[in-house]
Amino acid sequence: MFQYAFYKALKNRFKNAKFDLDGYKDYPLHNGFELQTIFDLHPDIASPFLSRVYYTPERKWIYRKIRRIFNIKNSYYEEIIPFTFNQDLFLNDQIKYLWGYWQNPLYFTAIAEEIKKDFQFKIPLDQRNQLVLTDIHQTNSVSLHVRRGDYIKDTLLGGLCNMEYYQSAIQHINENVVSPKYYIFSNDIEWCRNNFNLPDCQFISWNEGLTSYIDMQLMSACKHNIIANSSFSWWGAWLNNNPSKIVIGPKKWTNDTQIDTSKLFPDQWISL
Repeated sequence: MFQYAFYKALKNRFKNAKFDLDGYKDYPLHNGFELQTIFDLHPDIASPFLSRVYYTPERKWIYRKIRRIFNIKNSYYEEIIPFTFNQDLFLNDQIKYLWGYWQNPLYFTAIAEEIKKDFQFKIPLDQRNQLVLTDIHQTNSVSLHVRRGDYIKDTLLGGLCNMEYYQSAIQHINENVVSPKYYIFSNDIEWCRNNFNLPDCQFISWNEGLTSYIDMQLMSACKHNIIANSSFSWWGAWLNNNPSKIVIGPKKWTNDTQIDTSKLFPDQWISL
């Protein structure tokens, strides 16, 4: 989603910008590229040939020769430090291929409403999720996201959102929201059942595999959000259209102290 938002921002500056999906053909994580299934998106997709002209891991001689002929040997740019913002990428028309995650909202702040329009969930909910959505609309709903599973052994992102963080976030919500109802989302829901003892909460445990995105959809419908250091719940909170929403996220997003994540949150969000 960050990559798509970055692409749309680039396209506003460079009308011929294209979205390269070639790398998702063998992408092992999650469910691969799902945006066109979940949302009504129509990005301008780069052809496999065009992708390989600029980015060829195999280093085939024919593509090296093409780059020499068209003088595009130095047109490749790779994001080195994640979560940072580089304004120069919108000014330098000599860079022709950009590779990275682009996880910073400053890239698309100017077109935020356009991105929100693009990221409207299009698939009707089943009965079970529709009942939850109705309840979310009728209560002072708060989504709470816990990312475990793949994060447990992740040296960059793991071990940061501990119970102390969640207890502080819950306390802040309880002090500022009347009768909050918590909806707990996680890839380790049993751990959550064993660790969260909230008087009014519901554990959302059934959206898995190709329906995992529904958790994000339900998060975005909640009035307030407690997120993990995860782009999944980040987007759930960002897509929340409640004008008076409270969004709480972890002050420390990564274990690498050299990475500046200070601009990862919109100004209204709270870091704990």
